[in-house]
Amino acid sequence: MKNVMKNKLAAVAGSAILAASVSAPANAAVVLGGDDGWEVSYGGFINLFYNQTEFNYDSGRTEDSAHLNEGLLPAFHTMTVKTPEVNGLRGTGQITFAVDSSSPKTTRLNKPGLLGDSSIDMREVFFNVEGDFGTVSAGRTLSLFQRQAILKDMTLFGVGALAGPDGGGTALGRIGFGYVYPDFRTPFTYKTPDINGFNLELGIFDPQEPAASTGVGFETDTPQFQAEATYTTPFEGGSFNMWAGLLWQEMTVDANSGLVATSSNVESMGWNIGVDLTFQGFNVVGSYYDGEGLGSQLFNTGIGGDGFTCSVALDTCQEADNDGYYVQGSYTFNGKTKIGVSYGESTQDADALNPSIENQMWTVGVYHDVNSWLKVIAEYNDYDSQNGPVFGSYHGSGFSVGGFLLW
Repeated sequence: MKNVMKNKLAAVAGSAILAASVSAPANAAVVLGGDDGWEVSYGGFINLFYNQTEFNYDSGRTEDSAHLNEGLLPAFHTMTVKTPEVNGLRGTGQITFAVDSSSPKTTRLNKPGLLGDSSIDMREVFFNVEGDFGTVSAGRTLSLFQRQAILKDMTLFGVGALAGPDGGGTALGRIGFGYVYPDFRTPFTYKTPDINGFNLELGIFDPQEPAASTGVGFETDTPQFQAEATYTTPFEGGSFNMWAGLLWQEMTVDANSGLVATSSNVESMGWNIGVDLTFQGFNVVGSYYDGEGLGSQLFNTGIGGDGFTCSVALDTCQEADNDGYYVQGSYTFNGKTKIGVSYGESTQDADALNPSIENQMWTVGVYHDVNSWLKVIAEYNDYDSQNGPVFGSYHGSGFSVGGFLLW
């Protein structure tokens, strides 16, 4: 179970929508061409960091590690198509895939890849249809619940926590240390037009089942529902942004599978709120979430104690209570150099079968835009995890120095 979870984290942890990223340079996309109002463009980035870390495990073992690893984000490559406007409708199609610039120290032949090979991770495959009525979207993209938390996190373009001192793939950033990873999922969504700075987006998502559910008899016969409301208003010298999100999903341990005598339900629900205030060069971000059956890092990761637990007979399942937050403050000099500090926690309450999970992390970072296509970063991260589902209890700390090339 520990190896499965580690691979899952390496495969999906550390991502965000980078189509029209809030931090990418405005002139990043390369326009490849188009006629009669059509436009095709290509954009992306590659990053790599040097990490010097120390891990102290509850067993008493200590490991120092020098490791070259990508940060929270892998390399992103995005192809976007924009349609001409016809009868008041505008369309956008996008395909984004991600590859790794690093690999585990133990990988055979040192091949890069999410799982230590040359695999490609398809992050986004979606299209939008937009008009005066709003925007309808269909396909795989970043989920709504906790989306703003990861996009506002300063470790998005850094490293944050590492999923082990010697592993490959992406780092964790603040995933599990302030928010649950929203993940890239497949929905139909509707977003309202902008109403004096207010937007509401509603979606039905392909429901999620635990990785350990094969042959167990879990059944999801209704969609997963998510929603996000945002409000943004500028004022002289700054801007104010706030958001709120919801998630709900029901899953059944099905008696018809022949594995259990009676059916049992697992109901996952969560809500989150946040604010982002900018004035002159100062910025303050705060994010909080609460719910049950969410998991401490990844939603619905399994029946082994992260998110929910089931009895041996699988006839009774109990959701765990989850909550967490982070606060972040920064100052940007001359529009190019941001210095920031943040702190966050994620907790899962103990139940009859499992102890509580408690994760917390401090981050201090410097993020400098050398020019429109080059960004350099230095971070120090100090984090504790108690009874985590992957590595148990440990303390990690270290420096990371690296950079991004964006186009």
